[in-house]
Amino acid sequence: MSTLYLTDLDGTLLRPDATLSPDDARRINRLTAAGVRISFATARTVRSAAPILSAVDFTHPGCAPVALMNGTMLRDMARGVYVAVERFSQEAARAVLASLTAFGEPFVYVCDPDAPVLGDPLTTWYRDLANDAMRRFRDERVSRWGKPFFRFRSADELPGATVYFCQLGSEDPIRRADEALDGIPGIRRTAYPDAYEPGLWYLEVFPETASKRRAVEFLRAYTGCARVVAFGDNRNDLAMFEAADLAVAVTNAADEVRAMADAVTENVVAWIERDAGAEQSNL
Repeated sequence: MSTLYLTDLDGTLLRPDATLSPDDARRINRLTAAGVRISFATARTVRSAAPILSAVDFTHPGCAPVALMNGTMLRDMARGVYVAVERFSQEAARAVLASLTAFGEPFVYVCDPDAPVLGDPLTTWYRDLANDAMRRFRDERVSRWGKPFFRFRSADELPGATVYFCQLGSEDPIRRADEALDGIPGIRRTAYPDAYEPGLWYLEVFPETASKRRAVEFLRAYTGCARVVAFGDNRNDLAMFEAADLAVAVTNAADEVRAMADAVTENVVAWIERDAGAEQSNL
């Protein structure tokens, strides 16, 4: 039985400093060189995910497209192209923006293939940096990854199609912003605590056709794998768990993630090695 192993990054595969250990990278490369199918599903964009995964050799036969922004975009990392992009309708994007700005300010992600910036059609926009978390979010991505951010005043200034919203803040305003989105058609969203900073919460909003569940379904068809094993730690991984054949939580996972999991592991790569080895021996 062919298996795709699909793992979340932050809080699951990565170390506490949001890096991939060199040892894990070497072991992943050994597996994918041997044809073991492995990919990644993250809330990150390619601009931060690609440097984190720079030691992974995506030319190996076992590598599959990476699900970015919780399944909003899937990218063939070896060829440097998006193989799937989900978009909001203009009406849904405007309704989400209006609802979120009542409780803070979102980052707005826009895809414009006709006007790529630094080779990428995805750009990030904001009206205001409403809190310290937003400033740190932007500053880290600018200084660490060279990611460009742009300011806008009204939705009319946003180029291309809106594909994603991300709002940061403390739990109460994030939950209230989440509730304010009730009733808007054509969207999905998830609110969850940050994996690194206590007290910080994220609210992510994406088209209803985009989710880590959709990423599982797309990658299952794309790779032809009959079995998908998913690894995660946070609430935005629950949709991926629902679509997978086997769900594996890491030991630090949120309680509801562990409750939904079929298994728990301390190390994702070690689990894949054992499972892939057992699968080979049964052939």
